[in-house]
Amino acid sequence: MDANNIRYFVAVAKYGSINQAAKAMFISQPQLSHIIRSLEEEAGMTLLRRTTQGTRLTHEGEIYLHHCEIILKEMDNLNSYIRGSRTEMTRLSVSMTRFSHTSECFNEICRRYQDVPGMTFKLYEDSSLNVIEDVTVGRSSVGVIHFLSQNADITQKNIESRGLEFIPLAAFRPYVCLSSSHELLQENGRKGLHIEQLKDYGFVRYIGQYEDFIYHIETMKGPVDLNDSQKIVYVTDRQGQMRLISATNFYTIGISEFNGQDSMYKVISVPLLDCVEHLKFGIIRKKNEHRLEIEQEFVDLVCRRYASLQEQENQRNQP
Repeated sequence: MDANNIRYFVAVAKYGSINQAAKAMFISQPQLSHIIRSLEEEAGMTLLRRTTQGTRLTHEGEIYLHHCEIILKEMDNLNSYIRGSRTEMTRLSVSMTRFSHTSECFNEICRRYQDVPGMTFKLYEDSSLNVIEDVTVGRSSVGVIHFLSQNADITQKNIESRGLEFIPLAAFRPYVCLSSSHELLQENGRKGLHIEQLKDYGFVRYIGQYEDFIYHIETMKGPVDLNDSQKIVYVTDRQGQMRLISATNFYTIGISEFNGQDSMYKVISVPLLDCVEHLKFGIIRKKNEHRLEIEQEFVDLVCRRYASLQEQENQRNQP
């Protein structure tokens, strides 16, 4: 059960409206609807009744809300305890959305400090919304997130409302990630694919991340919600995702290839054609907070990595 999703459910119960709760929590209404639907599916019960006046809790929903409020209070107490007892021994804690370009930067920091006594590094991978929550409550000191350009205002308001600073990194067009031997590549080459060409193939996505911006594609012909795909395969980690795509005709959506993607997994990335959106990446951290040198070293490394990726992207897009 995702603690951040529980907070969204409590907000819907408080406002009696998914639309009003979405505005208050700085996410889109479709994303919040997906979250509530996933909670109901996980619980195996109807928690809310949708009416023309808004939403009302069912009897089961009222009991569910009571337990959610207890859980959130205890989690807040636990986070307060952790922040109060944390020492310099926890040298680096990072939360990130699941992109190998970021994790490779974390791995490089680990390599540099592998012989330092008492080093403790932590890496958490989750959705953008949960990464923001991690940095807000102090679970992580640095977060690296992504979001669609059309959601930039709402995402940055969410970040600012939590007392966080945002460091922009880069913006990329979405890519289709699929097996290097995929039949579509034999027909179309590697110049790119249209989203319509993928409708008969299985879409691979991470479990629970219904609100992930990358699954809502805005094309020249209109919006496409990949959560509504006819074939969906759910996974929990990147390695499992890559191996699955390599052995099937399934696909996922991401950005340009990471180092060794083709040689290690026989999986490549080609541009998603006619997409009018870009994926924006950025770093978040608390404002005016003491920075450890190791944290700044990681931030600098991530900035250089994404600047290099942006330069490569710009070169590919040149006529």
